[in-house]
Amino acid sequence: MSFLLQREQLLRPSGCLLALLWLTVACSALILWGNPLAPLLLIVGACGASIGLLLLPQPLAALYIALFLRVLPSGLWPLALDTVNTVVVNAAVALALGAWLLDVGAQRRPITWSPVCLLIALYILWATMTLLWAPDLIEAKKSLVTYISGFILLLLISNQVTSLRSVDGVMRVLCLIGWTTILCGLYALLFTDFQLGHRLKVLNMNENELGVVLILMVPSAIWPVLRSSGVMRGLHFALCILFILFTIALVVLSGSRGSALSLAVVLVSLLFCRSVRPWALLVSVLVAGLLASAPGLLDSLSNRLAQQEGGELGGRNVIWQASLLMFRDLPWTGAGIGNGPRALHKYIAMLTNHYNYRDDLPSHNPLLETALETGVVGTLVYASVVVCAIWQFFSSWVRSPMRDGAQTAYFPLLFAIAAGYLVSWMKSGGLGSHPTLFVLLALLTIPSRLPYTANDARRGRREQSCLGKPDRFAPDAKI
Repeated sequence: MSFLLQREQLLRPSGCLLALLWLTVACSALILWGNPLAPLLLIVGACGASIGLLLLPQPLAALYIALFLRVLPSGLWPLALDTVNTVVVNAAVALALGAWLLDVGAQRRPITWSPVCLLIALYILWATMTLLWAPDLIEAKKSLVTYISGFILLLLISNQVTSLRSVDGVMRVLCLIGWTTILCGLYALLFTDFQLGHRLKVLNMNENELGVVLILMVPSAIWPVLRSSGVMRGLHFALCILFILFTIALVVLSGSRGSALSLAVVLVSLLFCRSVRPWALLVSVLVAGLLASAPGLLDSLSNRLAQQEGGELGGRNVIWQASLLMFRDLPWTGAGIGNGPRALHKYIAMLTNHYNYRDDLPSHNPLLETALETGVVGTLVYASVVVCAIWQFFSSWVRSPMRDGAQTAYFPLLFAIAAGYLVSWMKSGGLGSHPTLFVLLALLTIPSRLPYTANDARRGRREQSCLGKPDRFAPDAKI
């Protein structure tokens, strides 16, 4: 009863503050803004404020909504609503943070700071220091907001996703993102003027981003199969087959060489572990069957490989060489957070005039992009984030409760997906602070936050016995 009273005392003033803030914004908009769409926006804002009040007592639900909105590719939104998308996403992340802080205050629960979160916070602090010499403060602030929102989501996940049930919730959100992306891809394939041999453009998404997002969402489609039994398991398995088929088709049709290579790396990585080897064989059969029944799907990728635009590395060798030249001139300070691409333009122009039409071309390597923006110190801290997440993943492999029961495939499955993702990550532009990177970091560190007890082991064995004898898609935990 005392806990409920404390929580009510915290939520009541927060609700009053939110209502007062909304009233102030509404009055200011009506007085200062004569746009005819103002009433409509006010109605939408009122609905959003109401949803916010409902989510304040439910921090985990607020986290799921913020995760969905933040990770859903922004290219799926119309360009005219780009500003609205930014406001909605940032508001959802802020709401999830506020709901969690209220819950922590009500329950007087300590805040857990994982090593990965601490390193990201350290990088943000150093990146903030670079504002002192960054020429374009607008771009710098945009980049900082991207890192801060990713950091907040990672902090919330590390503190709230501490049970297999909450892991199920995260996987459902990621699966919803994957299916939304697939449906948009099917719409672009069936209802636009797409022709085989050309690259599939899904709304405003970058062709290379499409494959990266879908490959990272594959574990969320497989996870329900590992966590269910009976009729529901058969339904989840059928949906998983469809998800993988559509992912393969869209990756090939996008013509992205990096995504195709990542898909191959995932397939090969799955073969190394016994517990997920049946999935590797299944994916191999699906790839062979899909390409045999529709060989025209390979036209887009074949044309990209044949053209070799910019050479075998797609022009990245020139961009990397220019990046090294710039890094030689600014090794310690960099150009400032968010200002690397524009500063790099003149160095690229020294080597080639092929990219003169672009003055915002990134280095197409996250480590180089970080080096050009934040110097040596920032690069070391940034690289430590990825290394620390991988270290936490492998160190928790031997003691996590997810090694028991049907969840035994989590670690080798995520290992394969991470290997495939990092292949594209190392040669793509704009992935240094992409939301999918923070999702991968979260998936790598989640097992270290799950407590392991004897009850967990017994529960895992009980789940496995309920599923019957280990079959091809829920095998023993012998790797």
